[in-house]
Amino acid sequence: MPSTNQGLKERENILLTFTSSVRFLKLLTKGFVVLEKKLKRPDQNMASQSNKLIESAYKMSIPAKRVMLMLLGQIHPGQQDVSPKIKIYATDYAEKTGIDPSQAYKDIKNGCDELMGTIITTRHKNEKTTEKCVVVSWMKYHDEEGWLEATFTQWIAPYIHSLHKIGYTTIAIDEAVKFKRFYTIRLYELLMQFSSTGERHIKLESLREIYHVDISKYPKFAAFRKWVLEPSILEINEKTSWKIKWEPKKTGKKVTSISFTFEQDTPKKQEKCPDTMEMFA
Repeated sequence: MPSTNQGLKERENILLTFTSSVRFLKLLTKGFVVLEKKLKRPDQNMASQSNKLIESAYKMSIPAKRVMLMLLGQIHPGQQDVSPKIKIYATDYAEKTGIDPSQAYKDIKNGCDELMGTIITTRHKNEKTTEKCVVVSWMKYHDEEGWLEATFTQWIAPYIHSLHKIGYTTIAIDEAVKFKRFYTIRLYELLMQFSSTGERHIKLESLREIYHVDISKYPKFAAFRKWVLEPSILEINEKTSWKIKWEPKKTGKKVTSISFTFEQDTPKKQEKCPDTMEMFA
């Protein structure tokens, strides 16, 4: 009898071992399938960034912002590693912006250099924390060839990679880099977050913070409206197919928020947040 029990136990162990091996092979095979899938090449005319980054507070020159968008255009929304060096060319910059190539050489060099020192401030209300970081940690400019290499910092990385896990927005670089005002690009980004609905309501205090415009500079809404808001809306209306209408909202007699409504004259296909599987070739 003991020998019979022992034989049954041995067969049970063999069966368990076999079952475990089959499960392991299935998982291993599945893992290989995932590893073998390659991300599609990023559309270098589209820049994707997390909604947190879009709503962060910072101020930079137009060349720096254009360079930032072109660098983002090299990153796929589903990309997990953004540490490799990224290249951008002065000829591409000149073609996208319509400026003289000799000026483009200066712009990409000075713009990227500025990104190494510009502070991006992000507030995490749920965590009650404020985070500050810079965009670029390293760059190399090739003087005789008119192109540069750069790397994103590890601190900005969470806002520009694996974006399918979080909320993000994709904008058209060719459209954004033609703007001549920093505030216009920032407003364009903020509105494109809600391109599917064509409506956005934002507190005036939040807009000032995102624009990095201290209330002491334009203490009255009339001045903020004249020098910041209206020129940006006008530029978007003139240079894109988007048409924006806006209305100030008051609490009592004071303007405290702004409501935007916008739509395209000729609707264009907007990139949506893709399903995980759609990201792979």
